[in-house]
Amino acid sequence: MAKQPLNPLFRRGDVILREVADLVESGQTVAMVMPFTFYLPDDSKWLLPYEPLISLQGENIIVKRNVAKSEGRGSIKERWAEGDIKITIDGTFVNADLTKYPATEVQKLRQVITQRRAIKIENELLQLLNVNYLVIEDYSLPFSKGENVQNYSLTALSDDSYNLFIEVK
Repeated sequence: MAKQPLNPLFRRGDVILREVADLVESGQTVAMVMPFTFYLPDDSKWLLPYEPLISLQGENIIVKRNVAKSEGRGSIKERWAEGDIKITIDGTFVNADLTKYPATEVQKLRQVITQRRAIKIENELLQLLNVNYLVIEDYSLPFSKGENVQNYSLTALSDDSYNLFIEVK
């Protein structure tokens, strides 16, 4: 009888997700589902080495108006604008050498978070929402178990370029 996966819903191609760790340990590659790429200050690309978890939160800016002496209940709502999309990126850097800290990745992350401009990114989910640039609002490098591991968390906001100058004719 063939070995059945514990949960066939979690199948990705011919690889069961619980087998991914075994593939990585044996030196085989595992394709990313939603790779995330940052552009560094020199405009080179940096693909995050392990696929991070991306969470999004959006909002509509609603203006509420009350009608004076109204017989009805409530207010009149008007969708005024779309707010920024709040993006949370949680991930982990792991050095293959169990005794070495992932310093190279942390230094590249520092290059990303210290940019004084909107950061160009590539991620399929964000591009579906027309987000191609973001700004880092805050970041965290929490305690991580293991010498060769560093977790990170970034909170960012979507950014669009605006032309603030109006040509006068």
